[in-house]
Amino acid sequence: MRVVITVVSFIVFLLIVWWAYSGRQKKRFDEAANLPFADDEMQERTIESQQSSGGKTSSDIKSAGQPAARVTAEKEVPHV
Repeated sequence: MRVVITVVSFIVFLLIVWWAYSGRQKKRFDEAANLPFADDEMQERTIESQQSSGGKTSSDIKSAGQPAARVTAEKEVPHV
């Protein structure tokens, strides 16, 4: 039984590696890698492209043009 679990786990690992390095994921991963360097204009383009593609992500709740810090600050509850 242990051998079967080991073989299945190894196959799943190989499938994950294949998926991560496949050509279809490259654009998505490259965009994610550049997120720390993104400016507000790039954020707006990303939001617009996600909305036009019909994707529902956490960035859909952000209003266009508002920085992430401002949206977060509006949700904070003041301490009493």
